[in-house]
Amino acid sequence: MPFARLLRRSSQPTLPRSGPTDARRSTSDDSNIPPRRRQASEMIATIRRPWKAKSLSTTDHSDSSQPTPAPSSTSTSKAKGPTSESGLEELSPPVPAIPSVLLTSPAVPPSPEMVPAIGPAPDKLADAWDAVKDDPNIANTSRALDTFGDVVAATQSNGPPFIPIVAATVAAAAQSDIGKAIKDQIDKFSEGMPVLMNALDELKALHPFIGVVVLAFKTVYTLEQKRRDNDKKIISLYVGMKDMMCALLLLKDVENDKVIAPDGTKIEDRLNSLVERTADDIKTCSNVCDAYMKKRLLAKVLLSSLWDMKLLDFVELFSTRRREFEFELTMHTSKGVDKANVKLDAIGSATKELNEQMSAMKVLFEQLVSPEQKLLSDLVNAKGGVNVIQENDKVLLDLEKAARKASNSPSVEGHRMRQAEPDRASLGVDNLREDILEDPNAAAEKNWVVFSRKFEAQKNQIIDELTLVVQRESDRVVRELKGKAHERIRDRSIHELWAEMGWRGNVKARHFVLALRDHYLEILTSETEGIPDMGASAISNINPDAWAIKYIDVMWVQPILEAFDDDASGFITVTEVNRFTSSRPVDWSLPHWLAFWAVGFKWSIIDYARKIEDLVAKMEGVRSLVLPPNREAVDRYHIYIWDAIHTLTAAVLSQSSSQSSGPDDRKKFESYLEAEEVRLGNNLRAVDYVIDGIDTLSLIAGVGRIEKTVFPLLYLLMKRHYEVMRIMRTKILSLRELQEGVQGIIYICAAVMIRIKDLTNNFSQQRLDPEKQFRSFAFGIFKYFHNRSALWTVDYLRSLDPQVIPYNEDNEDQNVRPGDILNHEYKDELSLDYSAYDGHSTYHIPNHGDVDPPMKDILGNWNGFSYDHDGVHWGGHSMMTFVLVPGEGERNFKADVWSLSGHQTIAGSWSKGEDNVMQIKFKYKILISYSIWAPIFFNGRFDPDRDALTGVWSLSAELERSSGKMEFRRVLPCYLAVYPSIKELRDSRSRALWKFAIAAVRNDIRRKHWTWSYFSQRRDDRKTVVSLLVRSRWFGQPLSAEETETLNAIARRLIPSDACFYNSKVDHIRSYTCVHGEVHCDSCGGLVGGPRLFCLDCAIKGTEAFDTVDLCSAPQCVGAHVTRKDLEVAHEPNHRLVKARATVLTRHHGRAHTAACDAFERVEETRRKVAEFPSHPGAETGPDEQETSRFEPTSTEMPTKSAKLDDALNPPIGTESEAEVEAKTGQDERQDGARDGDSLACGKCRGRLSFPFWYCIFCEDNLFICDICDTEGVPDLIRSSGKHTEEHHLIRCLAPETDKDKGSPTEQRLTSIEGRLDGMQTQLDDLTGRMGDLTGDLNARIGNIEQLLHRLIGASEGRTA
Repeated sequence: MPFARLLRRSSQPTLPRSGPTDARRSTSDDSNIPPRRRQASEMIATIRRPWKAKSLSTTDHSDSSQPTPAPSSTSTSKAKGPTSESGLEELSPPVPAIPSVLLTSPAVPPSPEMVPAIGPAPDKLADAWDAVKDDPNIANTSRALDTFGDVVAATQSNGPPFIPIVAATVAAAAQSDIGKAIKDQIDKFSEGMPVLMNALDELKALHPFIGVVVLAFKTVYTLEQKRRDNDKKIISLYVGMKDMMCALLLLKDVENDKVIAPDGTKIEDRLNSLVERTADDIKTCSNVCDAYMKKRLLAKVLLSSLWDMKLLDFVELFSTRRREFEFELTMHTSKGVDKANVKLDAIGSATKELNEQMSAMKVLFEQLVSPEQKLLSDLVNAKGGVNVIQENDKVLLDLEKAARKASNSPSVEGHRMRQAEPDRASLGVDNLREDILEDPNAAAEKNWVVFSRKFEAQKNQIIDELTLVVQRESDRVVRELKGKAHERIRDRSIHELWAEMGWRGNVKARHFVLALRDHYLEILTSETEGIPDMGASAISNINPDAWAIKYIDVMWVQPILEAFDDDASGFITVTEVNRFTSSRPVDWSLPHWLAFWAVGFKWSIIDYARKIEDLVAKMEGVRSLVLPPNREAVDRYHIYIWDAIHTLTAAVLSQSSSQSSGPDDRKKFESYLEAEEVRLGNNLRAVDYVIDGIDTLSLIAGVGRIEKTVFPLLYLLMKRHYEVMRIMRTKILSLRELQEGVQGIIYICAAVMIRIKDLTNNFSQQRLDPEKQFRSFAFGIFKYFHNRSALWTVDYLRSLDPQVIPYNEDNEDQNVRPGDILNHEYKDELSLDYSAYDGHSTYHIPNHGDVDPPMKDILGNWNGFSYDHDGVHWGGHSMMTFVLVPGEGERNFKADVWSLSGHQTIAGSWSKGEDNVMQIKFKYKILISYSIWAPIFFNGRFDPDRDALTGVWSLSAELERSSGKMEFRRVLPCYLAVYPSIKELRDSRSRALWKFAIAAVRNDIRRKHWTWSYFSQRRDDRKTVVSLLVRSRWFGQPLSAEETETLNAIARRLIPSDACFYNSKVDHIRSYTCVHGEVHCDSCGGLVGGPRLFCLDCAIKGTEAFDTVDLCSAPQCVGAHVTRKDLEVAHEPNHRLVKARATVLTRHHGRAHTAACDAFERVEETRRKVAEFPSHPGAETGPDEQETSRFEPTSTEMPTKSAKLDDALNPPIGTESEAEVEAKTGQDERQDGARDGDSLACGKCRGRLSFPFWYCIFCEDNLFICDICDTEGVPDLIRSSGKHTEEHHLIRCLAPETDKDKGSPTEQRLTSIEGRLDGMQTQLDDLTGRMGDLTGDLNARIGNIEQLLHRLIGASEGRTA
């Protein structure tokens, strides 16, 4: 049923054909037919069906009384259908029942006298037309729609307003035959597509100018078919798109593009512009659908109304485009201008009706939601509605968890980089809010670049398939599609075998392979029979495939079987046979191809697995050389991809590659492997190596099993990523470069998991043990992915000692240029943002003399704040300065913005609202944490009386309730920083303005006179803001409520230029500080940045789980007692700790663990000597104090490279601070003591060691570092064993426990429990005493009340007497 007919008041007949047939038609014959039924009858009777014949003819379907010009040879050749590989015309498959989109009639019927007789079109359209005309289901559906249209038409003319009734009617029809028919059309959308595609190809051959829109339609349809998720809303758009494309079938009656219409134009000139616009519309629609399908399930629910509006726009657009095609074709065949004007008026009327009836589709869209979305929508309403996510973080997290649980498809929630990352805090509230509240327009715009790459790649593949015809020598011509099964087999050998064995449509896979083996052995035996002493070379001369036939053996039955049986069903079908034989290289024989899958494929994946492991080793070699701002991206890359990669490679490398073959046999497979690398590489380059979904992966890999391409794909991707890391040695790159790389690898792993799930289901249906099957299936490459616990144990990790290949520039490609590799911008160096201090950017008042009011009134500088609903300054938002300038478009503007979120560019628009008030809209972003930018939408108006922009702001353009207020003034930032808030002005305007005047004057005086208080406050504000922002956004101990309030207070009084500069300092600190992936401190809970300490003594419950107790370097955390549910025993402050200033990758944990344990054994004697050696004065520390004596400060205060940027005031030259004097005195004392024991000296300051001190686990010449030197950072030391670097881990050395300190773990736990019980007993005693006091006081009060009551009763009785 055509989509457009649901939106029309009544059906319209198609272009009728004039001629004697129509002229002889009796009017009385239609007298008993209702108007709508008569129109349908006329439509069927008058539409010509020239494609019905099996061969081209100029007379079979032409009216005998009408002269028809014979088609030229050119036309005849173009009309031929697609040819098969044999060169003969390929027969069309049986025509399925297709939707009645081909019956949809144009909106405006021309009168019969306006349509000239037109010659026949190609005959391939006949099957499509007959399938539509004769299908009883289609006919019933058409009648049902006609009845529905009659009811709607009668309602419009006689009843109440149309829209409410349509909504009610459609809602009621959902359970009726009409509703079922509509949904059935969506469910069976793909069934009629092959016929339609063939018809469009035929039309394209006749009218090449429509090729651009046909190719666009084919491309987006092919991309949609690659998607695993089927969203009915998206399918409904493609149904509308399909209906629009059916309008082009009206061109079947236009035989020649050069025919001149009555108005003097050619059909090509008339439609060319419309065709190009439609092709762009199709691509734009597909991009929006792609962006929609990538959104989280929760985003689809919360922003459903906004997305529905976006999608419904395309439904209306395609209906409009269809009408435009029909109108242009009508104009081309019209004979009079007056008639054309009538048609134009009718089109306008139909368009108006279409707009009115779109509400019916909105009701239908509300029903086209998945059960998961319905359940989640109900849960959202139960939680308080959409707006609750702005205020309640817990509700938002709960909803996201529910959405993940409701979604069973791995591709529904796997499209985002953040969600794909393992164990990442992807459920963080800021991350969720940023993704969920993303405006559909912004999402589509952001997706455009990636989608365009994918679109062009798919389009080029379609073009290549149309132009490349491959014919193999062993292929036979398939002449009969409806005969016996073996007649449909292309390969001659298998055709003969299939016929000889008498197999039907399928055969058991093992029987087929064994029969194929016997078939080729018989051939080889017959060729060599009777020839004595045949050597291998002689046999090869007789049969060049003899070397390959030996691999078609029982030993290799399983891999050959798998090569044919794609779905692992245990049966091989004719289709699978043809697919397998057609996929082989053109110059390869079938035995050669079988030999490859018998042994060559295994050799290839083993080689690729080794190459991948070598690439990982080379990546680690270059990792230490990348610039510090790039180190985090490289570390995250290794953290997120290595365990998935190693899960595959470990399974392959556990296989033996030894086979009974010579090296020459391996070389016979190299040509195919090289060609596959070239093919995959070209496809990857077509999408710029960005894999943004399973559909993109299918586009790159092609059809077939993922196991065929998983290893070469991983190798090519990682090879590209290695080149990116090489560039990171000299350039500062965007984090997205490697993030996109991680995303691509994760999607490959997602495809592997989908394949494993499908195989598991197939094995279970065949009553096979999946665990056992995966050990051998595809040479066991999936066995560890299916059962990760078989590989990933603590013992396995600790046994790993992976290779690291040092970087050598001489061995690398010297012609790699950043512009050829990178997808994003890069920098030569990371510098602070001083742009706001140039005296021009934020204070420049542009003069746009060519701009007219009212837009000119809003241009220039604006400064302002965001507030909550009560008018109080919102959170930590600083003042924002932006300079408005004209943008592209009459009512668009753009601006540079400075704030605590940095410098950014925004765009907006203005319009005229009620009472001629100028309305302003724009969107900007604020940085929340770790590259999470939350969008802020401003919607307000220009107040000319106050010269202000006032309005509201929200986290979403769709949410009904705003998040707060915003106001921007032309007041200088230095004054606006102390200007009262909206609430303060509302509560007491006079008092607020008086306080503002005093504060403004004071600030002016302090600033102009350069007072010490002014500069000291700026210094303190800078240090506080930078330190707290680092901890708030990036890493470090979470802020307390007091610290949060301090940060908010300082942020409110910062001017935008300072705020922007401080933001760049925060980014600089983050870039030069090591952040250890997603490692959080088990004491304070903050993300660990700077030194990380992990415990060697804490054991995790169970043997399969791998985790460590991790601490940051804050003294209170290092000395903390930590309890966790998964720990065997609690972590104690005296446990053995390892300090790592560089990220400890998972693959190197075993190496670090083993080296640290060995180091503790080596240092035991040194600890005893230090404990026995006389300590210098002041160095004595008790057993309870040594843990926290001299630890590094928190990571945000660490002296890093960024510390050199600190512009704090220094003491006068020639003087020393008290701290420096104390440090020098202590150092001198320790150096004096070290003379008596040089072996116990610090490797940097040469001072005597005291507890706690640190020992390097990798330096072979026993490097000790005192706590003071270690606090200052990594010492730059050249040792006899090499240079000590930040990659070298340290162990903490505490004083040995004495006999009185020692105790068994059980005794320690009992002592701890007794101490806690004593504390609880003390609290209970105190509580009991307080309760006793309260009880006594209560009893006394009750007694007083009783006495009072007795007195009242006595007094009452006395008055009564």
